[in-house]
Amino acid sequence: MKPVPSEIEYFYPPVTYPNGKRIICKIPSGYVQPALSKSDYQDLSDEFDLEIALVKAVMKVESAGSGFLLKEPSPARPKILFEAHWFYKLTPKPVSQSRPDLSSPVWDRDLYKGGSAEWDERLLDAMEFDEIQALKSASFGLGQVMGFNYTVAGCASIQQFIQENFAGEYWQARHMMNYIVNKNLLGHLKRKNWNKFAFGYNGEKYWENEYDIKLAKAYDRALVA
Repeated sequence: MKPVPSEIEYFYPPVTYPNGKRIICKIPSGYVQPALSKSDYQDLSDEFDLEIALVKAVMKVESAGSGFLLKEPSPARPKILFEAHWFYKLTPKPVSQSRPDLSSPVWDRDLYKGGSAEWDERLLDAMEFDEIQALKSASFGLGQVMGFNYTVAGCASIQQFIQENFAGEYWQARHMMNYIVNKNLLGHLKRKNWNKFAFGYNGEKYWENEYDIKLAKAYDRALVA
């Protein structure tokens, strides 16, 4: 396993760049947030005894093939989705009274803004109410692992989880793989039991967005890529 570069540090309140972008990690000047390389895929395949095509399939379905917001200037922020229903559960503060877009008793697809707005108009706003619980209420990176699952992802703290998400896609992929192993989903994935894996990884309503079907198709494409 590659070590996370020590100079990447979690930092809050966020660092504000001249272009107005706010980042909650200090990224050294000139540091390149690496995408997964062929050798990274091979290392993950060897370590977890899993076909490379299966690794690629899950990441493709979860994050459209990239763990970062590639339209943002460097350094980019990880892809996230902020989940208002989880923020409602995790913080006792009455956020829903003033910001129902950030704290909702039920899941509501219409609250998502997508892209950079998930940071600028949702997560960072929520952090002003409750820094840690807001981080736990968002999914991050290639595998879109929820922040509250940071220990399942192999991290000792939520801050380490955030640092590794900013460091590069290799660490994001490890979060995903650790989650799959620790949730006892690896066997389903190896056997290509798409519906059982989808239920465990994406939830009981996986069928609504055809998660299992998308996985199967992504796997078939990865085999010939």
